[in-house]
Amino acid sequence: MSLWPRRVRIRRLRAGDAALWRDLRLEALANHPEAYGSTHDDWAGRPLSDFADRLESGTIFGAFVGTALVGSTALDADGPGQGGVTAVYVQAPYRGRNIARRLLKAASHAAKQQGMTRLVLSVAEGNVAARRFYYAAGFRDVGGEPRALARNGKLLEVSRMQKDL
Repeated sequence: MSLWPRRVRIRRLRAGDAALWRDLRLEALANHPEAYGSTHDDWAGRPLSDFADRLESGTIFGAFVGTALVGSTALDADGPGQGGVTAVYVQAPYRGRNIARRLLKAASHAAKQQGMTRLVLSVAEGNVAARRFYYAAGFRDVGGEPRALARNGKLLEVSRMQKDL
């Protein structure tokens, strides 16, 4: 059975989506620890209520194929008039289908509605696919933070990127 074409719906996640989002978030952290500031261990022991609270206090969008949550991203305030895009993830079988682009578009729209005029994000060194995606989405480099992310005993540089809305 083909994974595509099936309708993808993007919507804001709420507390009732906590179990789905927990599973997706833990998958992202386990499969790509080098891409995130948090670790799998940071999140794995947390109760479901922590995930529900995060969904209610933040602006997190999910991508659904049928009833399956296949991707998500978060938008957080990151200074005056600025939104931080974090935790972008799409499950491997659904990559290359514009889902991340649609999640980023939803975050951009929400940022504008919240009066934000800029989006910022960080990308770990070596994450070529993410950097290429963000460049295509209109982000540009604005600096780096050497030795900002520790993974497997190695300190990685993090590039800071931004996009004016």
